[in-house]
Amino acid sequence: TCSFPPPVHGGNNVLDCCLRTSDNPIPRRIVQRYQIQLVQDGCEIPANVFITVRGKRLCAPLEAPWAVRLREKLDSGSARKVGAGP
Repeated sequence: TCSFPPPVHGGNNVLDCCLRTSDNPIPRRIVQRYQIQLVQDGCEIPANVFITVRGKRLCAPLEAPWAVRLREKLDSGSARKVGAGP
């Protein structure tokens, strides 16, 4: 599991928050899970943080249609993966 320390106000948040996002769609096959980053959490911009199977954090625009679809696929797929059989 990957957890992020709480943001440090006045400090360097580079490791804690996405500072920019990419509009390039991310393939579903490389994404393991996601988190949502919000300004209320102490970050400068809202974003989807997609975590790849290799542990990389990819930042995407929060409301981009492809990112919303990817979140929905991950949400529906994770319930099926938890089961131990048919």
